[in-house]
Amino acid sequence: MSTEQKPQYTSGNNTTMGSSSANDSAPRGPRKRHEHIVTSEEELKVFNKGYNSKAQSQYMDPCRAQTKASMKCMDDNNYDKRRCTRFFKDYSDCKKKWMETLREERRKRNLGIIDDDTPDAEKETASS
Repeated sequence: MSTEQKPQYTSGNNTTMGSSSANDSAPRGPRKRHEHIVTSEEELKVFNKGYNSKAQSQYMDPCRAQTKASMKCMDDNNYDKRRCTRFFKDYSDCKKKWMETLREERRKRNLGIIDDDTPDAEKETASS
């Protein structure tokens, strides 16, 4: 007799379930401590200046660190999304914060309100 198990078929669909079902998975160890990655307001302002002057086709992302951390977590945990939700939350928080600052800067630019940290050449072109 063979020690190999036959695949088990579930009713309702054509998928097979091998000997390692999702319910039979081995217990996992404790989760690693997670250090939150935060992008400061000043970093976003500096990034937005470069973002506004970039070419149309150039891709820029201020949340690159959060993206890398979430992808590394996915790689480390065999693409189990449940174990990386903290990293996804950091990424979404960063994106929300970035989009808020972009909207605020666009609103100010459209209203003619200029920040004090803009160069003098930009102030002259905006006032004329």
